[in-house]
Amino acid sequence: MKVFCGRANPTTGSMEWLEEDEYYDYHQEINTKYYEGIRAAVRRVKDRGQKALVVDIGTGTGLLSMMAVTAGADFCYAIEVFKPMADAAVKIVEENGFSDKIKVINKHSTEVTVGPDGDMPCRANILVTELFDTELIGEGALPSYEHAHRHLVQVGALGLAKVCCYILSWCIHSALLRWRKPLF
Repeated sequence: MKVFCGRANPTTGSMEWLEEDEYYDYHQEINTKYYEGIRAAVRRVKDRGQKALVVDIGTGTGLLSMMAVTAGADFCYAIEVFKPMADAAVKIVEENGFSDKIKVINKHSTEVTVGPDGDMPCRANILVTELFDTELIGEGALPSYEHAHRHLVQVGALGLAKVCCYILSWCIHSALLRWRKPLF
């Protein structure tokens, strides 16, 4: 059995359909590319002589947070509003030996506080997130991003957003760039 996969041509920017064999693992490819992006962001921050401080909004199981720490981030704040998922993330982070570098925060990202007595002692300089669902804005992605950039990350922070719907992501990216500069 063959599987068709849509990919953006990096030269032309147009969407192309490629045929993959039945053993093709779409999610593994996406996670690999996402890890490469996180690693590049961490490297850019460290090249500026700064500690890489990551905030992961909608952490789920903590995968992106663990990717960030594996990529060299100094610390990661993993925010998850859904308590059963946040509890699972705590266990997964502990089981994988990342408890000293990842703090799971069970709150909505708009309720997270920053400061000496807050959930985060200071603003992060890298934002990673996977808030998009199949309905694109069903998880409140746009207001969460706006709040994060106003309150949780430093001016000029690097951002990576994992997107489930790639065709629409190009439209959103363009719209966000016009909506408020600099967003990422």
